[in-house]
Amino acid sequence: MKKSIRITLAALTLSSSIFAQDNLSLGGTAGFGHTWLSNSTNSRYQPAGNLGLSLTYSTETNWGFGADLKWSIEGGKTSTPNFTNTTRLDYVRVPIKLMYFFGERGNAFRPKLTVGPSVGFLIGGKNEATTISGDTKTTVETKASDFAKSFDLGVAASAGFNYRLVERTWLNVDLNYYHGLTDIIEAASIDQKNRNIGINVGVSFGIGKVK
Repeated sequence: MKKSIRITLAALTLSSSIFAQDNLSLGGTAGFGHTWLSNSTNSRYQPAGNLGLSLTYSTETNWGFGADLKWSIEGGKTSTPNFTNTTRLDYVRVPIKLMYFFGERGNAFRPKLTVGPSVGFLIGGKNEATTISGDTKTTVETKASDFAKSFDLGVAASAGFNYRLVERTWLNVDLNYYHGLTDIIEAASIDQKNRNIGINVGVSFGIGKVK
């Protein structure tokens, strides 16, 4: 009986040691914020959102690398007393992140900074142009694929923290900013780029150790 207990305790200790060394984590993430297009006048608040998965690899030091795969709602809105133009662009977005963690590895609370390229592939959306003349309201809708380019490239940066909830489980909170570098409008006379800022919250789980 005592031998069985010792074996069980040894196995648990070894398991905990292995789990504690996990440097690869995977989890879900969701965000909400504000999106707009560059070179827009009379910009108004337009909700931005994203939902997806996040993979993180941390080194033995303070550095790490990450990649996300997510559905991202972007675009912009402008408005005057008699005219409102709302652009919604839906992307499958893949940010690649260089990460720097403050504090020591193993700390329950670790602030972090990230930066890296982000590519987006257009999958949907639309533009709504609404004109008000007297008591008449007219709205014209255009599919995003008819006016927006299918590919977007930019730079994403964030500041946030990871907090260990329980062993191998972390809460991730980040303030994100995306700065598009490519013109996303097909028309040659218009040059507009994606911009958005927001808060992302997620939970990640240790899934193993990579040397």
